[in-house]
Amino acid sequence: MIKGYIGTYDTPNTKGIYQFNFDEQSGKVFDMKSFYPVNDAKCVVLAKDKLIITMNKDSKSGIALLNKDTAKLLDEALYENKTPCFIKYSDGYVYTANYHDGVVMVYKLQGDKLTLIKQITIQEKAGCHQVILYGDYILVPCLLLDEIRIFKRSEDFKLVKVWKFPQKTGPRHGVFNKEYNRFYLVSELSNEFFAYSVNDLNFELITKINLLEKYPTEGASSAAIRLTKDENYIYISTRGADLLSVIKVKDDIQLSQQIKSGIHPRDFLLSYDEQYLLCVNRDSDNLIIYKLDRKTRMIQDEIADISVPHGVGIALENIEL
Repeated sequence: MIKGYIGTYDTPNTKGIYQFNFDEQSGKVFDMKSFYPVNDAKCVVLAKDKLIITMNKDSKSGIALLNKDTAKLLDEALYENKTPCFIKYSDGYVYTANYHDGVVMVYKLQGDKLTLIKQITIQEKAGCHQVILYGDYILVPCLLLDEIRIFKRSEDFKLVKVWKFPQKTGPRHGVFNKEYNRFYLVSELSNEFFAYSVNDLNFELITKINLLEKYPTEGASSAAIRLTKDENYIYISTRGADLLSVIKVKDDIQLSQQIKSGIHPRDFLLSYDEQYLLCVNRDSDNLIIYKLDRKTRMIQDEIADISVPHGVGIALENIEL
């Protein structure tokens, strides 16, 4: 049994961060409960024995550091007008992206202390939605600018490239393979999946897939993307159309499966052994667990449906993202 955590939007019915127990053998969820009541705790990420969450407090916004077992507040960094929409922890550093403020914040995490070392200002309402690490670089998808901006870490996060997309593409989230010679991206506005070959800072399009070809839905917006450990399959969530998509990326890239999920599927994770997919659905107020076929990687039976209000972010103790 391991611990899981869910972040929620700020509504009258939500209570900040929720905690649950997840049985990796059965895929069942137990003891869903409020863990840390706080406003706008939509993002939650594990950093070893700590939790990093978004929060709003006294009209200030940013992130907070919690003990993952006791929920004790260890530190907070409230430098923003709106809460960030993304948190990444890696090697002692914390990166956040802010959709509304249009900034990326970089913190050093030492012990129980968060120290701001860099604020990268792009522009207000740039739609910054993720920070993707790539060697000495970070990639920042700015979906409202239809750009990915690339910064060099060793040169004080100097802007080195602006990667432009067609209008109303809305690049949102991406993931590299282990060798960093493939990059996969999902767009929020055009609801497309993109696969690229990578050579240094050159990204060559291999193919793209319209995720709504069979489910045309006005106002749909794709959200999260995950790559399996064997790097053969990609999973994507799409709100509005309420879809979970499975794309085979080994050899010939093809859309292999689409299923209807809960209402407004936002974030999701694959369990450590990749037997299960855990998806939080904001507007149906639930966490749904799906069984995955070990050979085909397709989504099979629904194992559990657990009530949790307005869930948008999820973390598991043994999963590093």
